[in-house]
Amino acid sequence: MTRSRCHPVLELACALLLACASLAAQPIAPLADAPGVEPIRAVRLGPGERLPLDGTLQHPAWRRAPVHRRFFTMQPLFDQPLPQQTAVQVLFDGHALYVGVTAYDTRTEQIRDPVVRADQVNRTQDFVVVYIDAIGTKRSAQWFRVNAGGSMADGLHTAADDSEDFSPDFDWDATVARNGDGWTAVFRLPLAALRYAHGAHEWRIMVARRLPREQFHLLTSVPIPREAPSFIHHLQPLVGISLPEDSQFLTLRPSLTLRLDRAPDGARRREPSAGLDLKWRPRAEAVIDATLNPDFSQVALDVPQLAGNSRFALSYPEKRPFFFESADLLRTPTDAFYTRSYTAPRWGLRGTWRSPVWAGTALALDDRGEGLVLLPGAYATGAAAQPASRVLAARARSDGGLWQWGGLVAARQYASDRGDNTVVGPDLEWQMSPGWRLRGQWLHSRTTALDGAAGLTRGPAVAGDRVFVRAFHQGDHTEAQIGIDDTGAGFRHDSGFVNQVGVRRWHGLVGRGWQRVGPFNEFWLNIEWGRVLDHRNGQVVSEHLRPGLWSTAARNLEWWAEWYTHSVLRTAYDAPLLRENYLETGLVMTPARWFPLVDAKLTLGQIADTMANEVRPGGSVKLTASLRPLSRLELEPSVSTAWLRRGGQQTYGETALQGLGVWHFDARHTLRLIAERRELSRDGESFADGRAAVAAERSATITTSLTYSWRESAGTRLYIGASRAQQREPRTPAGTEVFVKLQMDAEDARGWMRPR
Repeated sequence: MTRSRCHPVLELACALLLACASLAAQPIAPLADAPGVEPIRAVRLGPGERLPLDGTLQHPAWRRAPVHRRFFTMQPLFDQPLPQQTAVQVLFDGHALYVGVTAYDTRTEQIRDPVVRADQVNRTQDFVVVYIDAIGTKRSAQWFRVNAGGSMADGLHTAADDSEDFSPDFDWDATVARNGDGWTAVFRLPLAALRYAHGAHEWRIMVARRLPREQFHLLTSVPIPREAPSFIHHLQPLVGISLPEDSQFLTLRPSLTLRLDRAPDGARRREPSAGLDLKWRPRAEAVIDATLNPDFSQVALDVPQLAGNSRFALSYPEKRPFFFESADLLRTPTDAFYTRSYTAPRWGLRGTWRSPVWAGTALALDDRGEGLVLLPGAYATGAAAQPASRVLAARARSDGGLWQWGGLVAARQYASDRGDNTVVGPDLEWQMSPGWRLRGQWLHSRTTALDGAAGLTRGPAVAGDRVFVRAFHQGDHTEAQIGIDDTGAGFRHDSGFVNQVGVRRWHGLVGRGWQRVGPFNEFWLNIEWGRVLDHRNGQVVSEHLRPGLWSTAARNLEWWAEWYTHSVLRTAYDAPLLRENYLETGLVMTPARWFPLVDAKLTLGQIADTMANEVRPGGSVKLTASLRPLSRLELEPSVSTAWLRRGGQQTYGETALQGLGVWHFDARHTLRLIAERRELSRDGESFADGRAAVAAERSATITTSLTYSWRESAGTRLYIGASRAQQREPRTPAGTEVFVKLQMDAEDARGWMRPR
């Protein structure tokens, strides 16, 4: 009998998983809170006592709420003297949690309080934010921000990758009030908007305050040392909460979209459509989401990205509400769920469960298709037209202790018997110590929807595996990463984002930091190394070694630079290695109050032209600015451009320009204009050394969009707008669209009809 040998990387992954499992079987105490973490006590409102939401803390109930005054400086440097004092109080009743924040300020004339769009509250403004982990596991936290001008933002913070997601929208409210001592804010967070579970577990909370002056301060109600496992790991206990026995709620949000299109060929189309979104919580731990004929068009445009010299597909952020419920559950050590791969659902049904022990979500979709299916390879990403499909996907994870185990399954069956794609596998996260953590995932795929002459076609099943293991270290003055990502040639994940397969990817990083170096608050030196090897013969697909530095300073400055002193890549299996050498640098800063943000990136040097298979002098520039010339006018111009030269002549150039202007009538009514121009120019070339000729390419498109929006709440919104798109090269007639979209929350409608 012969014994088959496993792939060495799979053997390594198995050994790591078994070692981790044996350690996980041993009882390990959870990491203790940092010294200085104190509980905040909530006080119940009295019977019949109603709290006005006027931004002040004048109501008598606030006098009964204990005041938490102990705050800590996290930025610009940890545990420095506080520039201003802050106080927090919490009240609650059977329907909502009320958080009152007093932001004392001895120089009220310096408070930065612009009116901004929803979810545009950022570090350039005075704001306060409340983080709530009502499950108490410190794995994720809902957060709610309001700036000193009353503009609001919300989202979800995920501990696993310490990411802040602005996409989710919750039903909540907040108001602010100015006074001679600074300003105050009152948050009303309905229990229906919070994700909690009944039973004996501890709610967690943290309040933070952004104070942008010469130095941009971040103050927090708990200490957060740099070596903390995540920004939300030391949330403080919120005690005194008593929950209502009945936690059910039902939200209905019907929508109506009226659209009139005129295609470039002159054809006209009137397209009215109705949709419905439903959210039902039958018990505290469970939420059911359903969507019918959702419409997502023309509400927000994707930021342009340059792809004319890229071999691999680019990803875009999700903006559709159906996928936002407990969005942290869809995050795994790899991009194993990419919901933008579900292009145009007819309907969707999703269930989510959260408890202190485990959490999970499952969804079913009927997708019209009309997008692209990524067909990744070792050297480039291909694509095929996406047919209609049915999708079943689920993700579950444990949420207790220092270990987090999880697993997922995603099955996609294409219409007209074009085949299917199924992916299944476990993942883990291990907080080995306060400064070290490990993340790993093993996915197995089986695909019968293969690339054919007429698009996806059913064929013999192709299987593949992906193994990802990475260890992370973060300390006061050091950080490090080391890991491997091994993806078999047969692996495909049509419900995730995978743009390269058939390779083994190694990655390492070490960094050392110092504080108070000259004009810098922090100064870091880093060295990053990466190598990608072809599975078939072990040859190098790409490799880089890049020393770099990163620093912060006054005026919100972040500056970084990286030198790709050793950077090689191969554009095809039989192509030679191209040796690059270039410098990349960028900065973010706030020049002035009327110029709150500039974000710039510059690349210069010897860069690979992947079409011509040759290294050439070139570069790229990306520049985004935020301007406030008037209190009600918000401007955001951006430009991205890239170029390559040969013999002193430009052979490739690509530019994306976008201008965004917003006029704020008030906090709920805005008028937004977006103008966008994209250009691509590439010279045709032929070569005597046997390289394939490069075809000439010219394209230019202009898109404009004007939209009026009214936002009554997270569920009640009105959009009225028009857009125009024209291809200038080669020149074609313009296409236009006029649309009206109304989404109504049934509870808002009932409130308007009640007698006042």
